[in-house]
Amino acid sequence: MVGRLLGGVATSLLFSAFEAWLVCEHKKRGFPDEHLTSIFALQTLGNSLVAIISGVVAQCFSDMYGMVAPFDVSLVVLIILIIVIITSWTENYGDSSANVMTSFSSAFSSIRNDPVILYLGLVQSLFEGAMYTFVLEWTPALELTQSKLNIDMDKPLIPHGWIFASFMVAVMIGSSIFKLLNKVFSVESFMRVVLLVAMVGLAVPIFRPEQQPAVYTGFLVFEMCIGIFWPALMEMRKRYLPEEARATIMNFYRIPLNLLVIVILLQDLTMAAIFKSCCVFLFVAFLTQCLLYKSVSSGYYKNQSKLPESKGVVPLTDEPPEGHPEKEQLC
Repeated sequence: MVGRLLGGVATSLLFSAFEAWLVCEHKKRGFPDEHLTSIFALQTLGNSLVAIISGVVAQCFSDMYGMVAPFDVSLVVLIILIIVIITSWTENYGDSSANVMTSFSSAFSSIRNDPVILYLGLVQSLFEGAMYTFVLEWTPALELTQSKLNIDMDKPLIPHGWIFASFMVAVMIGSSIFKLLNKVFSVESFMRVVLLVAMVGLAVPIFRPEQQPAVYTGFLVFEMCIGIFWPALMEMRKRYLPEEARATIMNFYRIPLNLLVIVILLQDLTMAAIFKSCCVFLFVAFLTQCLLYKSVSSGYYKNQSKLPESKGVVPLTDEPPEGHPEKEQLC
């Protein structure tokens, strides 16, 4: 229990502190904005490569020493990383005089007053809620059919390490697809399609629960969507989250997603019901993404950073667009 508590703290830092520091430092040094987009894609690609290697190593140690061995290996890796951080990280201590409650208040005010920040948080919470629920359910979903055919129940029903590695390959492919899509379409636009495709991928075990190849293919499609989602989400957070409250807002986003996963797990639902819930999450995320896209493409959203005109997004202006009611009043 203590390990899971510390793991939760570490996860919150992992998904907020590093990104917040990167965006701030990138802007402070005056690097081109498009380089940051490439970094986000390469980060997802690098994570996938490391995860592939981790999956293979975990499977090998599991085969040789048992199911607990991969956890022991991860402990060694964490100790090495602790040494690296202590000996090489010297910057970015933050503002020691900052008031914690002021930071919370600023973050809450931003979410309350800016609908785009609210929409972005809902999309993240709903998608990640489905994703973390999937993490807990993909193993029993794939074992459903094979458990009826495998007589020796002492052996693992499926090669978990190899399957996890294949999932990470799909994520890596998704990160490459993101780079291609981002050159042609706006992130806010193509993410609507990505969320629908992700929903279709998780709908397979609902309609074909005993067809293992079909379920596995659907999971690969969902993992590919995850590979697109991560850099796209980071790109949108870079544009819309205020610098002074970026990390706090990102941690606020994690509260509803954890609540969603807890509620699903405490209900003792059937597998089909769990995946139906995930599909509902993704469909609501799609609707929310449509609202976000409508807000930023209207040309009258003043609080975002300037978007490129070449990707189907109307350039920003302090004046209402043609046909807007306020424009008619000004005339």
